[in-house]
Amino acid sequence: MESVNDSLNPLHRLIISYAKGKDRQKFGFLFAFDARLAEVIRTTSEPLIGQMRLTWWRDALSMPESERPEGEPLIALYNVLERDGLSSSNLLTMIDGWEILLEDFPWDDRQFDTYASCRGIGYFGFGLNQNQLSEEMAGISKIWALWDFALHCSDHSTRAEALQRCRIIWEDSGTAIFDRNGRPLSILCKLAMRDVKRNRLSETIYQPSTAAQVLWHGITGL
Repeated sequence: MESVNDSLNPLHRLIISYAKGKDRQKFGFLFAFDARLAEVIRTTSEPLIGQMRLTWWRDALSMPESERPEGEPLIALYNVLERDGLSSSNLLTMIDGWEILLEDFPWDDRQFDTYASCRGIGYFGFGLNQNQLSEEMAGISKIWALWDFALHCSDHSTRAEALQRCRIIWEDSGTAIFDRNGRPLSILCKLAMRDVKRNRLSETIYQPSTAAQVLWHGITGL
């Protein structure tokens, strides 16, 4: 587990500290797996090569444990989580979401919707260990996915469109209620909604005000 956690950014390491002890491996894996998929997209110049790299992960997660590749820390950790009852279905959905980023900008409605639904719902579904999210939870998961995409997107118009779609989903959806088990996800949502409500992306999330908000929400849930 140490090698997986070592790959996480400082914000995710802080967030994991507010997960229940039994869930820290799960969230460590989730954050690291999502970052690995991001790396695939970031370091791929040819869509076909990117699809092949994503297919490797689909195949590895879909095959029986005894047949999975050895020597990959994320696979080793997933094997442990699977024995505890977690399944790969939401992870495979996440891969479908990331694959959309291999397509060129500008995006149409289908591309935005597929990305937000697959990455967001897959991510939150795995974190909450649920195969079916409530309408409110699905809505906030899409907002988070689009917000995170906007933070890292280099195309100005696409970034602005993603943030606008966050606001539309927010205005049309109800309030998602997280219990203590979902505290790491509710922290991420708190950071996303800060930007969505003021209709402006933070210049950087690595700042004292962000850490203070994480600490407060992590302790109180407020």
